Amino acid sequence: MAAFILLLNVAKSYSQGNKIVKASGKIVDIRVGDKLRKGGWNLDASVRPDVYDAYVPMEGRFVTFITDIDSIQFNVKPGDYHSFVVLINGKDSAFTAIKGSLDLPRARFSDSYKKVHKGKTFVEIPQVYELMNVVIALTKEGKKDNGMAMKNTPYYADVLHWFDKFSNEPVVMEVNLALENSENYSAIKMDAYAFEFKDGHILQSTVYDRIGFSQTNNIAYMIPKLHEFAEKTRFSDFYTVHQAYYNGLIKNYRDSIGVPEMQKWLKINFPSTRYDSFKIIFSPLVAGNQSATWFDYDNFKEAQAHVNFPFRGKEQSESYSKEALLVVDGNIVFTELNHAFINPESEKPQYANRIQKAFENLGRWNDSQKPAKYYNDAFSSFNEYMNWALVCVRYIDYLPEKEQDKLIKKTENMMVNSRGFLKFAEFDQFVVALYKKRKKGQVVADLYPEIISWFENNKT
Repeated sequence: MAAFILLLNVAKSYSQGNKIVKASGKIVDIRVGDKLRKGGWNLDASVRPDVYDAYVPMEGRFVTFITDIDSIQFNVKPGDYHSFVVLINGKDSAFTAIKGSLDLPRARFSDSYKKVHKGKTFVEIPQVYELMNVVIALTKEGKKDNGMAMKNTPYYADVLHWFDKFSNEPVVMEVNLALENSENYSAIKMDAYAFEFKDGHILQSTVYDRIGFSQTNNIAYMIPKLHEFAEKTRFSDFYTVHQAYYNGLIKNYRDSIGVPEMQKWLKINFPSTRYDSFKIIFSPLVAGNQSATWFDYDNFKEAQAHVNFPFRGKEQSESYSKEALLVVDGNIVFTELNHAFINPESEKPQYANRIQKAFENLGRWNDSQKPAKYYNDAFSSFNEYMNWALVCVRYIDYLPEKEQDKLIKKTENMMVNSRGFLKFAEFDQFVVALYKKRKKGQVVADLYPEIISWFENNKT
C-alpha cells in the first residue's frame, strides 16, 4: 500500500510538469556546456525545491544532471527555470530545479593588456588588496591565532599602531562577520584584486570582474564602506610610507627564490597546460593561507598565485644551506602555481572517474579533525596529495643531495601529523621513487596513470 501511495505521489509530480530522474545515491555530476563537475551536487530531499544556479551566456548552454544511473538535460538560458524530481532508491523524492543566470566573464583581456603581459611574470602588493588585508588583520577573527594574519613582524606592529583605533569601523565589522566562516577568507582577500584606486576612489578593475571561481565578486557590496575606511584612516598615506618596504619584498620574491625556474619545471612536466602570463600577488600581512586561480578568456591564459611572503625563522635559517633555503622559500609560490597545472591534469576524462572512485571514502585519506578536513571532495584531496608530493619531487631536482632526505621527511611529517593527510608519507615515497626511475623523456604528466593506480590500490 505504501509503495502504491508513493507511486501515486510521483505520478502526481509528473503530471504537474516535473520530469523524473532515477538515482541510487545522492551524489550528482553536473555538466555545464563542456565542463564537467564531478560530484558537483548533493541531493537533498528535505529542500523543496533545491535550486542549482546555472551561470550561462546570453545564448544559453546545455546543463546536464548525471546520477549514477540516469541523467537529464536542459538548454538553459538566463532567466530560465527548469524543475524535475530525482527519485532516490525508488522512494525519496528530491525536488530539484535549475535556474539560469547570466554568466559574466571573470576577466576581459584587451589587446593592449595581452601585449604588455604576454610571456611575463608580475609580482605585486596591490593597493586595494593590501587595504583589505589591513581590514582582515583588524577583525576579531583576524586577531585570533588562526593563520589569517602574520603577527610576528615589525610591519604588523606598524599596522596596529596606525589602524587599531579604527577596529570598530563598519567595514571591519562586516568583514569579521564574513570571516566567521573561515572558508570565506580566500574569496574575500582575492576578490580585492578586482578593484583599484583611481583619483582617490576605489573602482572596479577594467580587467577583472572577480578573481576566484565563484560566480559573483565576494566584496563588491563592501566597497562603499571600504572606501570610507580608507579615507578615514588615511590608508593611502600608510601605503606610500611603506612603499620602499613593499618594493624590497617584491624584489626578493622576483629575484631570489627561483620563480622562473619553477615555471620552466612545471611547463616541462605538464606539457599540455600553457599560460601566457603569471602573477604572484601577496601581502606581508598574509600568514599561512595561500590560493590559486587561473583565467582563459579572449585567447589569453593567466595564472595567479595569491600567497604570503616566505619570512624565515631563526631555527630554519640555521638548519639548512643557503641553496636549500632558497628552494624551500619557493614552496609557498610553487604550491600555488602548481595547482594551475595539476588541477587541469586531474580533470582530464581519462582520469576524472578513476579519481572520483578512489576517493569515495575520504575518511581513509583525510583526518576529519585536522586541516585536511577542508579538502572535502575527491579532486581537492587528490590535487593536494599531488601538490606536496611534487614539492618533494622538485627537491630531487634542485636541493643539495645531502639535504634531500631531511627535507622530504619534514614535508611528510607536516602533511600527515600537522595537516592530517593520513596516507601522504606512503604516497610521497611512491611518487619520489617513481620519478627517480622514470624512463628517459618521461615527465610528471606521463606518470599519472601509475599515480592514480596507487590511489586505487590503497583506498581500503
